[in-house]
Amino acid sequence: MKSLPQIVVAIAVLSVVLSIVWTPWIAVVVLGLMCARLLFMVLRQETAAIELLQEPAGVRRTFDDALNIVRVRLKEGEQSLKDRDAEIAQRKQITNAVPDGLFLLDDSGRIVWCNQAALVMHSLDAFRDMGKPIAQLIRSPEFAAYLNDESLPEPVVTSGGRTILFHLERGSAGARLLLTRDVTDRERLDRMRRDFVANVSHELRTPLTVVGGFVETLTDLPLDDDERSRYLQMIATQTTNMRRLVEDLLILARLENDQLPPETAVVDLSHIARDVLADAEALSAGAHTFEANIAPLKISGSANELRSALGNLLSNAVRYTPTGGRISLHVFADAEKNDIAVEVKDSGVGIAPEHLPRLTERFYRVDRSRSRETGGTGLGLAIVKHVAQRHHAKFEIESVVQGASSGEHGSTFRLRFPASAST
Repeated sequence: MKSLPQIVVAIAVLSVVLSIVWTPWIAVVVLGLMCARLLFMVLRQETAAIELLQEPAGVRRTFDDALNIVRVRLKEGEQSLKDRDAEIAQRKQITNAVPDGLFLLDDSGRIVWCNQAALVMHSLDAFRDMGKPIAQLIRSPEFAAYLNDESLPEPVVTSGGRTILFHLERGSAGARLLLTRDVTDRERLDRMRRDFVANVSHELRTPLTVVGGFVETLTDLPLDDDERSRYLQMIATQTTNMRRLVEDLLILARLENDQLPPETAVVDLSHIARDVLADAEALSAGAHTFEANIAPLKISGSANELRSALGNLLSNAVRYTPTGGRISLHVFADAEKNDIAVEVKDSGVGIAPEHLPRLTERFYRVDRSRSRETGGTGLGLAIVKHVAQRHHAKFEIESVVQGASSGEHGSTFRLRFPASAST
């Protein structure tokens, strides 16, 4: 011990002073007691250091050497704690980045730990709800039964407009890991897929039934030329409807799955508008009055996609406007909105407000019986919506129902292309 000589010198000086002030034997006694106390402290500290080091070679080291080793070990321990804290923080950051909810439960179902997604998904509070039984916080008979019997099917619970799937994994020492996953979007997509298959099956079954019935009639019954011609015409009409449905399905599938932007060729919008207007007039066969105001405008985009979108808007107007009604097509540059607009307006019966948000859904029908009579596929406005999205355009729908107090009734479908699309 390096400071021991200094301590001995201090004691000697102190004893000399005491021998002068007091009698010598008092100084000797005091000096002896202090030396004994000092020796006891040194031996105790050295023994403690050796026991702490737990090394056989430690008995040959001085107290200062042992103390230095202790300091090094303490620093190493502090660094180890810092490294462990950093690892824990990293793991916490990783678990909080997981979109699924994670709960660590003890053998009695109490929450030991959970990540941030679990707190948000189930509207829990980290301080208030930690340590509580999870069955009290997530109230569902299916979940409570699954928590007590893991052989039951994994429950799917709907709460607050969200659908949550639960999965339980058993760990060591009775601990269990509960995973909760928000499957709302997956359920919605599955429902859309089921509805899509059902709608396609329904739309194809009707014309196929008609075609099959007419073919059977032509095969089994003797018919004159006029009847045979009429039946063949009906078969041709239903075949055309099926072909149109398949074509629209292919177009919609391509638009939904194509992640690439549309081709950026310069498109003469006025030329496309006049072409689809001519097709609409042919489809109407003189049953409607057409008005057109088409400005000479060009934009960047896909000619085929734009032709499909405008054609669907005009063909819908023809199909859903009663005989004698008016249909107008306007293509113009809107200085007030700073964009290019394509507007199709009809004088039909109009569409109720509750139907407007769903018109662009596939196979959505305002009136199924009337839609079947008009021969529409139910995919036209869905195609228009996807074409608008791919061209960064806005698709607006306005409608006034017949009999409304405002007087004039009908629907307006409008595509607004950004001014940056013009050339």
